Amino acid sequence: MPDDPTMRRAIVEAAKLAERLGLMSYAQGNISARIPGTEYVLITPTGMPYAEMQPDDVVTVDLESRRVRGVLQPSSETPIHVLTYRTHPAVGACVHVEPPYVNTLYVLNREIPNVLGNFVYLFGGRGLAVAPCARSGTDEFAQISVRAMGDHFGVVWKNHGLFCVGQDVGHALNRCIAAEQAARVYYMALALRAGEPDQIPADVQTEMVETARAMGWVRPI
Repeated sequence: MPDDPTMRRAIVEAAKLAERLGLMSYAQGNISARIPGTEYVLITPTGMPYAEMQPDDVVTVDLESRRVRGVLQPSSETPIHVLTYRTHPAVGACVHVEPPYVNTLYVLNREIPNVLGNFVYLFGGRGLAVAPCARSGTDEFAQISVRAMGDHFGVVWKNHGLFCVGQDVGHALNRCIAAEQAARVYYMALALRAGEPDQIPADVQTEMVETARAMGWVRPI
């Protein structure tokens, strides 16, 4: 059975970092990565606090959500992860977090505009897609989410959280971090009640996206 101990460690380290950054807490969210060159996925187990999680706790599933290695149950969100890998073969990792500023804005139906450079760079100027509120953890929810995400690199699950994809775990997590940073700045700017915050000018955004493509930060999924 294929395995990747380095990737297991990367998943656990990313989960612990996301918790320290306040993107999720205790056992919220989930992180996965496709084992390169295979049809197997490593994913965080369900219900385990990140403070206690070790690399050996990470579960291996196939692209049909079947557990093939590990004693714990895989994340309840496994269907959305594996459907993403089946739909987008170029995706190497998926990270779902529950960031407070992103969630605050989107329950108010305020989408994050391109107010920060990192947000433009890492999301290719496209921002975040939005999926309607629905019960998660089901095949139906997975289909709703993947359809809503389209060719974006991240999708907000209304009244729930954020799901980002990337070339690897670090890349996907970096997108989550950039989204929450932009959300926080936009939230604070709105709180000042000084008018709608300025966005990065369109011509500058175009230059930034071209740079991001040249650097390999944004690739078609």
